[in-house]
Amino acid sequence: MAMAAHFPAQTQRSRTAVSTSSSKLRLTTRGRVLLLVATILALFTVVVASGRFTAQATVNSDMAGQSAPAAAVVVVQAGESLWSIAQQVAPNTDPREMVSRIRDLNGLADAVVTPGQALLVPQVR
Repeated sequence: MAMAAHFPAQTQRSRTAVSTSSSKLRLTTRGRVLLLVATILALFTVVVASGRFTAQATVNSDMAGQSAPAAAVVVVQAGESLWSIAQQVAPNTDPREMVSRIRDLNGLADAVVTPGQALLVPQVR
C-alpha cells in the first residue's frame, strides 16, 4: 500500500503544468471555421482588387493613342472566296495579309466560306 500513496509535491507540480498549458488560446470548431472564412474572404478581396487594377492598367495602356480599327460587314456571294473579298476590300494591299486579317476577325480556322455567310472585314483607308 505504500506504493499507491501520492506525494503532495508531485501532485502540485502536475496541476501547475496543466494550468499553464490551458491558459493558451484555444479555438472551438466554430472559431476555426470563422477564422477560415475570414481568411478566404480577405484573400478573395485582395485578388479581386488586384485584378481590377491590373485590368484597368491594361485597358489604359492599350487605348493610349490608338483608336479601334473600323470594320464592315460583307455577305459572301456565290462564287466568292476570301481571296476575292480581300482584293475587293483592299485592292492596293497584299491579299494574303488581308485574308489573314479577315480570318482573325471572324475566328475562321481555314479560308472556306459559304454563300450567305456574313464576314467582318477591316476597312482600309
